[in-house]
Amino acid sequence: MFSFYLKRAAPDDFKYIYLINSRLFGDKCQSELKSRLIFEDIINNNKNIFLTVNHGNRVAGYAYAAEIFSMSFGHYAEVIDFITLEYYRSKGADEYLLRAVEQWASQTLCSEIRFCADDKIKEDLLKRLAYMKDENSQIYRKQL
Repeated sequence: MFSFYLKRAAPDDFKYIYLINSRLFGDKCQSELKSRLIFEDIINNNKNIFLTVNHGNRVAGYAYAAEIFSMSFGHYAEVIDFITLEYYRSKGADEYLLRAVEQWASQTLCSEIRFCADDKIKEDLLKRLAYMKDENSQIYRKQL
């Protein structure tokens, strides 16, 4: 059984996040400078949460979610980025991380959480955690 812990991302975490992204996305990844600027904007905005899930001194994954206020849909949270390293997914890191995002969204009084599942692994996770798929898109929703 793996023991994970969560923390809000801090500026020192950038190097790990960038390494994960560059390994996963290769040349599709933003430059290091652009990525750093975006990362700093995200972690300094109080309407967002950027969490890392860690095993020992290793970052096993991360999630970035934003609090959204919409004239059409009200107040909800949207998961923007959600990455867990493959090795740690089967150990529960992905579920642990998503449950923490759900807790944050609930504490901010969001009515629901939305997550765009762009692969089978995320779809399976969302189904397991009782998210409902939108009929016309890859968006999964969960009422809070």
